[in-house]
Amino acid sequence: MLQTVQKLGPVLDLFTIDHPEWGVSEVADTIGVPRSSAHALLSSLVEIGLLQCRTRGRYRIGWRIVELGETLRGAVDVRSAAAPVLQELVDRYGETSHLAVMERYKVLYVDKIVGNHMINVVGARIGAQLDAHCSAVGKVLLAHRDPEEIRRFVTDKPLRRLTPSTITNPRALEQELEAVRRAGCAFDLAEAVQEVHCVAAPVRDDLGAVVAAVSMTVPETRFAPARNEFRRAVIGTAAEVSKRIAAASGPTPALSVVRDDPTGLPVAVGT
Repeated sequence: MLQTVQKLGPVLDLFTIDHPEWGVSEVADTIGVPRSSAHALLSSLVEIGLLQCRTRGRYRIGWRIVELGETLRGAVDVRSAAAPVLQELVDRYGETSHLAVMERYKVLYVDKIVGNHMINVVGARIGAQLDAHCSAVGKVLLAHRDPEEIRRFVTDKPLRRLTPSTITNPRALEQELEAVRRAGCAFDLAEAVQEVHCVAAPVRDDLGAVVAAVSMTVPETRFAPARNEFRRAVIGTAAEVSKRIAAASGPTPALSVVRDDPTGLPVAVGT
């Protein structure tokens, strides 16, 4: 049973915006299993509603996915809590901002508001999944995961280089994540896209667990002179989103607030 469940994940991963429909033979060839096994896996996913079988033996995502998505929204509606706060951030600075979560150690972008400057960064599209080690939101989300899990799922395999600035050394990434935990924010300095810089901060639920990250994505020429201001703004935005999530979840202890310590780094203190 466990082996079957583990094989279902790679099948679901095949269904993307760019390739929404698959046939049995295509699935078998892509994931490297016999055609009979691919058919059995696809049939199992159809039975539980995660896939639907269309004409000519073609498969697409099923409507059960929508139901599960609504269940998730009802449980922790991070996106709704974040949307107005992200809009305020973009209205104030005019820079593209993102909300992202972590899905199987990949960054999943769940919301985005595009900036309004003449020269702007469009940023990742909603629904895109990207490597975590080379983005500010990814570093924030990784920094609050178990180190053993990070080694197992991230640093035990080659870290893909996207630009000359991408961190590809596992030890260097571990040190970077430790710095992120201390600072309460993360930077991407042209590590995913050349000449594009980002800063991100963690969003926490009512129990204090990191459930998402917000970021601001800026052309390098505008980012450098305003780096500290952008850092403070993103940390404040993440704190406000966290506050709204906690309020929606019912009475909780007061959230922490951010101040500067003598080193100039933001630290959390009780209120």
